[in-house]
Amino acid sequence: MHIFKDDMAARAVLLCTLGLAAVEGARILALLPVPSPSHHIWNRALVLALAAKGHHVTVFTPDREKKPVGNFREIIIEGIYEHIAETESYTEMSTMSYWENAIGWFAWGQGACEKVLASQGARRLRELAGRETFDLIIADLTLQECIWGFVQLFGSPPVVAVTAYVSPPWYNAMVGNPVPLAHVNSYVLPYSDRMTLWERTANFLLHHGTMMYRALYHMPVMDAMVARHFGSGMLPPSVLETNVSLVFVNTHFSLDYPCPLLPAMVPVGGIHIATPDPLPPAMKKFLDGAKQGAIFMSLGSNIRSDQMKTDKVRAFVEAFAELPHRVLWKWESDQLPGQPENLMVGKWMPQNDILAHPNIRLFISHAGMLSTQEAVYHGVPVVGVPFLADQFSNIYKLSLRGLGEKLEYETVTKERVLQTVRAVLGNYSYRDNMRNLSVLFKDQPETPLERAVFWTEYVLRHGGAPLRSASVDMPWHQYLLLDVVVVLLAGVGIVLLLAWLLIRTLCRALGSRTHEKQN
Repeated sequence: MHIFKDDMAARAVLLCTLGLAAVEGARILALLPVPSPSHHIWNRALVLALAAKGHHVTVFTPDREKKPVGNFREIIIEGIYEHIAETESYTEMSTMSYWENAIGWFAWGQGACEKVLASQGARRLRELAGRETFDLIIADLTLQECIWGFVQLFGSPPVVAVTAYVSPPWYNAMVGNPVPLAHVNSYVLPYSDRMTLWERTANFLLHHGTMMYRALYHMPVMDAMVARHFGSGMLPPSVLETNVSLVFVNTHFSLDYPCPLLPAMVPVGGIHIATPDPLPPAMKKFLDGAKQGAIFMSLGSNIRSDQMKTDKVRAFVEAFAELPHRVLWKWESDQLPGQPENLMVGKWMPQNDILAHPNIRLFISHAGMLSTQEAVYHGVPVVGVPFLADQFSNIYKLSLRGLGEKLEYETVTKERVLQTVRAVLGNYSYRDNMRNLSVLFKDQPETPLERAVFWTEYVLRHGGAPLRSASVDMPWHQYLLLDVVVVLLAGVGIVLLLAWLLIRTLCRALGSRTHEKQN
């Protein structure tokens, strides 16, 4: 028996070794067409790590990689950012209702998809079909379901879905992950995991309304788009989107509340956060000399500070001039009117590196998920100025737990800026709470990037993975157990009917006997 155990152990080691060897140098196609620099920042961490491990990675993207590594090839989608700049004004979205915030992005995705499929980059990618094959496809399907056409074009290898956009509800549906709406709020609603009756009602309506709108309107548009660009013989995205092996979602329970997750839902929140690099000399000198501490302001990669209304810009400038702190501001134009001496501006700012500086006391942010995670990682309190998407929910989570405060863009004045900034800087509990959360966020058995690489290679090793729930393939009436309810109701009905017949028969028999005695 001892020899048998040793033999089995040797086999296990051999199989493990062969399995690991099988994924070395795998050919991976990354379909990452979402025109958002934040998505690029998040996605690039994974594809660069896979290339660094020896996999051959081809990336279909509108964003050029500034620091490419070996085994890395780009197919650039041209002109899509110009299209977005002409059609969208992100700073005007701050007054949208939650329903508009949830639904409006589908139209954004449809317009972007049309530009993607009509691009020269898409033509170059199509030309690879028949000449090259891929072992795995990584796809950002946040709002770009049209790229399922490329998956079929290359023989439908296993697919890993990714999204920097927290965890959209349709990502749960792809793998059958349960969404208990009693304590898991929609990604755009600023609610906690302990909702009131009215909040749970709103959450229920928005979740199901969004999913119905997507199923009845958005996905048919994507189906038609794929048929038009790839041919009518292609299966539609609405049929194919459950054929994913697993999904990577940009969440972590310490910040986003605990919730059920199937093995196919892998949380890798903070995957983009890297070891800080040295700051540029002028910036380092500026922050090192901040005896009263420093404030960093950035509205992210999609929202430009220089496109804010003039009165809002003036409110921030005048407020900063009255503070004893030094301020760094990501300002996208060459000049900032009225710039005070304690303020340094730049069109580009190394955000992660800045937040790691010990003199940073406060981060004035749009409260995007990537920025929020970086603030948590480095233990820096936040004043959030949300504009769109999940930003309202993100700053709500921070303010609810004493990690930051919300500053509404439409009501921004010099006085409100000073009041909010001083409230956070003047109360050390914000700093202490954020540092405590930072410890929880960092306390993981491996880094989020290591986790993502492992599960990607897991799918490669096994040619896909049986990680989805069987509920994906169930009709809705089976998933909701309505057929069981019908059977149980029928059973109860039969029992009641038999009881009624029995009682009626007994009553008639007793009545007949009574009648006979009376006669």
